[in-house]
Amino acid sequence: MLARSFVVAMAADIARSDYAKPTLIRSHSREWLIACRWGPDGEYLSIATAGAILDPGGLMAPDAIAPIHSLFGVLVSETDVASTFLLVRQLPIQIELAGTFFPADGYALLQQRETISLVAKARYSHSRGWLDGREIRKDVPDPAPSSTEAMAWHIEAKRCSWIGEFISESLLQEKHAIRAAG
Repeated sequence: MLARSFVVAMAADIARSDYAKPTLIRSHSREWLIACRWGPDGEYLSIATAGAILDPGGLMAPDAIAPIHSLFGVLVSETDVASTFLLVRQLPIQIELAGTFFPADGYALLQQRETISLVAKARYSHSRGWLDGREIRKDVPDPAPSSTEAMAWHIEAKRCSWIGEFISESLLQEKHAIRAAG
């Protein structure tokens, strides 16, 4: 059963591509992500960039990573081993995120087998500005061709050990019950 409440660090491979032609990959990077699932029924997901991975062989996230830019998703389907979230361009009014909200179209697929993994496909187009001393990004629905503020992301990530990790107790209890029964 996939955890319905957690905060985990993930090592991610991110490919950036053209907004109008997402199959045209322009660059690759390895970055830390912080994935957070919450809500009464685990219906919300945030995926925040948290900096470049400096040690490519490292299996443990640095202690001090923190959210920089955050994608936000709403649960659209779920099975015992996978949950799919729709990424949104407008943050629901009652939701506050750490880092700067990054409006995006797309989806994120969470899976849990040996560990939690994530695949996300997103594209975004936004304008940047400042409000009360904080960076904000606003959705641009029809970007100009070759805009530097419009691109697509292909993300593949796996959970890594991290001192800031939290996974709900109910998940641990469910795992123990499954092990005891099996």
